[in-house]
Amino acid sequence: MAPKRTSGAASAADAKRAKNAPEAPLLDFLRKCDEIPKACRDMLQAAVPLCLEVVEADRHKFQVEVLDRVASLIASLEGKKRAGISAFEEELAAIEADRAQAAATANVKKALSTEKENQCAEKEKGVDGVREIANGAKKVLTEAQQAQEAFNAKKAGLLTEQETFAKLLADVFLPLKEGTLKGNPAKQKKLVGDLKHKLKELGAQTALGDALAATLKMTPAKRAGTFAKTTIEFTEEYFTKHTAKVAQDIAGLDAQAASHDTAIAAAQAVLGEKKAASDVVEKEWDAMQDVWVSLDKDAAEAARTLKQIEAQLPKLNKSIDKAKLDLEKFLEVPSLFATLKEKSTAVPAVTHLSEPEEVEAEEEEAAGEGEQPDEAMQE
Repeated sequence: MAPKRTSGAASAADAKRAKNAPEAPLLDFLRKCDEIPKACRDMLQAAVPLCLEVVEADRHKFQVEVLDRVASLIASLEGKKRAGISAFEEELAAIEADRAQAAATANVKKALSTEKENQCAEKEKGVDGVREIANGAKKVLTEAQQAQEAFNAKKAGLLTEQETFAKLLADVFLPLKEGTLKGNPAKQKKLVGDLKHKLKELGAQTALGDALAATLKMTPAKRAGTFAKTTIEFTEEYFTKHTAKVAQDIAGLDAQAASHDTAIAAAQAVLGEKKAASDVVEKEWDAMQDVWVSLDKDAAEAARTLKQIEAQLPKLNKSIDKAKLDLEKFLEVPSLFATLKEKSTAVPAVTHLSEPEEVEAEEEEAAGEGEQPDEAMQE
């Protein structure tokens, strides 16, 4: 007898039933199981539904072996998934331990850096203090040096004044007084003006200068009068006093020079002492700051290490959550498999078919019964 033909509609119905069959998730697992070759997967996908149709008590050895093989594949994959989760969790625990250690290290290094920073700030106050003292000593030295410079300028001025005034007396006043100065009237007038200016500079009244100018216009023979004599006497008195004062001031310069030298030497000694003390404190402060910079660098490096470790945690936690969710979803397969093994999938559940489906089912059943005698005869 020729094999029974199946229509395209019947094939589609079989595919639909296979898709909606209770073992469909189990078959999908087998289809994706890469632990065995494709030929084995295809064989198991074809055999498992047939094995599950038989109740557990009636299954023969081959069917039991097929289902045991499936159970082994399920258990193997479940073990791998659980092992993967365990590996993730062990990695997480190790990273958490590293994070705790890194956090402790970072805290210690930060505390050391902060402590040294505070010490540097406190030391800086001392540095400012000794700097201020050294600057004060430097100011004293500068003032002493400026005083010496002023003294030297005064000394130079006195020596110049002594020289120029002596020249004025010798070259101008005496020749004019004695009438021996030769030259045109304009030149003599200028020189007389210089004498008047000097008298005024020495504190004499303007009238004395005018009287001197009038007296010097006279010849020495005509100066016998009281006016001329008195004018010359007062003028010479001013000039004599000024000469003596300049000489006296110059005589006292040596003592003043010595006092300035002593003041400068003392100021330099104090400055050297204060500067040396300042240098010691500043050197200590510089060394302390170098330590602080090193500690701060270590603290920053420890903080970066901690941050790098912490950056791994979100991704790892996400991987663990994903693996657990995948396992939870996968556990539906062994649960379903255990349920299907307990009873035959061929036992129909109570369903309500539509009228066309009932007619189709009756026709298929009748056709099947009609063919049984022929099949029996062939046997």
